Amino acid sequence: MKTKFFRVATSGKTIDGREISPEQINQMAANYDPDKYGARINCEHIMSLRPQGEFPAYGDVLALKAEDDKDGNRVLLAQIDATDALVKLNKARQKVYWSIEMNPNFAGTGEAYCQGLAITDNPASLGTEIIKFTTENSGKLPENLKSQAIEGNAIEADDEPKAKGLDLFARVKQILAGKAKADDANFSQIEQSTLAIAEQVTALGTELTGKANAKDHEALQAEVTKLNQVITDLTEKLAQEPASPGRAKSTGAASENMTDC
Repeated sequence: MKTKFFRVATSGKTIDGREISPEQINQMAANYDPDKYGARINCEHIMSLRPQGEFPAYGDVLALKAEDDKDGNRVLLAQIDATDALVKLNKARQKVYWSIEMNPNFAGTGEAYCQGLAITDNPASLGTEIIKFTTENSGKLPENLKSQAIEGNAIEADDEPKAKGLDLFARVKQILAGKAKADDANFSQIEQSTLAIAEQVTALGTELTGKANAKDHEALQAEVTKLNQVITDLTEKLAQEPASPGRAKSTGAASENMTDC
C-alpha cells in the first residue's frame, strides 16, 4: 500500500544535548535513493534474520522530502509502501509512533542518510510532536541516531487518478430518458438502472466501513443515503410497470385470413 507523505522527524536538540540540524533533514531528503540504499520499516528497531521471524519487515520507505512546519522547524516527511500487516497494526492502534534511523556520516560522505524507519509504542516523554534522538552504542553503526516518538497518522493510501467514466446518475437519467423512444423495453431498462445503483451502494458501503477519516466518512454516508433514496424511487416505479407488453385488441376485421384448425 503506497501511502501519502507523513512527518517522521523534526530538527532540534537531541536527548543527550546534541542536535539534528535542518541541514541534516535536508540531506536525508535530498540523498535518499531506494536504489542506492533502501530503508526498510521494522518494529522497535529490531529486524528478524528469518523471513518468518517474530520481527519481520513491515514495508519500505519510497521517498523522503523536507519542509518547514508552522513553527519554522525543518521536518522530514516519508512516503512508504506499507505491508498488510502494518496496516492491520495501525488500524488496531498498535505501534503508532515513528522513529527514524539516521546515519550522520553515510558511507563516509559526511552527510546524513535515513537507513531505516521503525514503528514503536514508546512515545517521547516531552510530547508526541517532539522528536528525541538517542545514541545506541551497540551494533555496526554506533553513531547512528534513532528517534523516539513521533505519532504516526492513520495510514492513508496515496491518491491515485481515477477513471472519469459516465456518472452513475447521468447513466440512470439517460436510460430513463429513453422511455419515450423505446417504451416496450422500459421494464428491462429500469431494472438495469436499479441494479447498477445497488452495486454502487454496495461498493460505497464497503468503502465506508474501511474509512478512518471523519470527513471522508461523512461524505460517503451522504452519498449512500442519496443512492438508497434513488433505489427506493426506482423500485416503486418498477413495481408499477407491467411484466410484459399488453396484447393488441382484436377488431374483428380480416377474419378470412384466420386459419381454420
